[in-house]
Order: sequence, then structure tokens, then C-alpha cells
Amino acid sequence: MIKPMLAAVSPYVQIARPDHWFKNVFMVPGIAVAVFGQPALLLDPALWWRLPLALLVLCVIASSYYVLNEVLDAPFDALHPVKKHRPVPSGLVRKRWAYIEWAALALLGLWLATLLGTHFLIVTMALWVMSCVYNVEPIRAKDRPYLDVLAESLNNPLRLLMGWYA
Repeated sequence: MIKPMLAAVSPYVQIARPDHWFKNVFMVPGIAVAVFGQPALLLDPALWWRLPLALLVLCVIASSYYVLNEVLDAPFDALHPVKKHRPVPSGLVRKRWAYIEWAALALLGLWLATLLGTHFLIVTMALWVMSCVYNVEPIRAKDRPYLDVLAESLNNPLRLLMGWYA
């Protein structure tokens, strides 16, 4: 009973790309700069619950936009010799459930971000909006030269700011 359930859930976990969470390391310089500017932060007990929560928020928001990317790229990926085996183009994921996953991850991430303050929430929202600009028509920056690079290059400074505000 557990194996069939894991087999059904596994593709939805895959499209959230937890293997890409390492990119969230760009939050660390923001933390370091904040602590360098105010060393007393290291003695603040709140820091030790805020940082793991901030990292969780970043991972959840990133997974939200990875899910969206997987769904919207599926028609193109289906034509690719390797990418056609990904969960969405291969039919292992129902698009309706993937959109629900995308929205649920976004809402969870934004709700958790509210626990870390207004500035953190605003930067988190900016990161999520950039994912929409990158993936969704009519802009779909990923399909436009230069705009693609500009949109992607904003993500790491936003991660840095999330570390700063955490």
C-alpha cells in the first residue's frame, strides 16, 4: 500500500525540485552582511528560529516556481530526447494537481514569510512574481533574449535580501 502511494506522490515531489534547493545558498551572504553590521544579532535567540524558517520559506517559494516551470515547459520538453522523460511530459503528473501544488506551495511560502516581517514578505513576493514573469505569458521572459538573463539575474540578489531581512 505504501509503495503505490509513494509512486503516485514521487513525481509531484520531483517537479518541486528539492535537488535545486542548493541555489538558496545565496541567502547566506545576506545573513553574513546583516550579522557583520550588527554582531549583537548572534546573541538574539530569535535569530536561531528565524534563519531556518527563512530557509524553509525560500525552499517552498522556489519549489512553487519550479512546479510552474515544469508544467508550462511540458509541451516543449515532450519534444526533447531527454526531457520527455520528466514527470509532466511523460504523463506521471496531472496538470490540474500540479497547478494546485504550485498554488499551495506559493500560499504556504507567503504565509510563512509573514511570520518574518513585512520586508521579508515583500522580498519573498518579489521572488515569486519574478518566477511568474519568467514563466508565464504574455511576458515569459525565458523566451526573450536579454530579458531572460535579466530576469534570472535578479533571483540571487533577492535571495541575498531574504537573508538580510531574516
